[in-house]
Amino acid sequence: MSLDRDASDRTFDRQLAYLGLLDDAAPLFRQGCAVPGAGVLLALPCLVESGLLRIGRKLYGEIGPAFYGLRTTVLTLLFMALLRIKRPEHLKERDPAGFGRLLGLDRAGSEDAAASAHPPGGASLRRAARRGACASACRGARPSDGVFVR
Repeated sequence: MSLDRDASDRTFDRQLAYLGLLDDAAPLFRQGCAVPGAGVLLALPCLVESGLLRIGRKLYGEIGPAFYGLRTTVLTLLFMALLRIKRPEHLKERDPAGFGRLLGLDRAGSEDAAASAHPPGGASLRRAARRGACASACRGARPSDGVFVR
């Protein structure tokens, strides 16, 4: 839930996050036409149905009070993959407001925020990511699909 009324100005939510009262800004979408990359939103129901966000929250917990929380960070990384943006540094070549509209925010976070999703020393983080990928695959695989996970 957001207390902001204007999707292009999220000042109140940012202030709540600064004060430690907001864990992840709720998406607010506004009308628009010719939004670059809007096709990635067609993948959103599949991402939600796959359980990836739920599994991510189970594996990583919460980031803590932040405007760009775990859900937003995961969606940013997934949208980057769908848009074929190879590295978080390449986000600075994109319009922050345009990419933010895809996330339901007034603007996207900096490339530093996306890069921090993979902190160094990540052997245990990589193991958790593998467990999450396996859990997601097991959840969605059915014998009728011809997919068998061992």
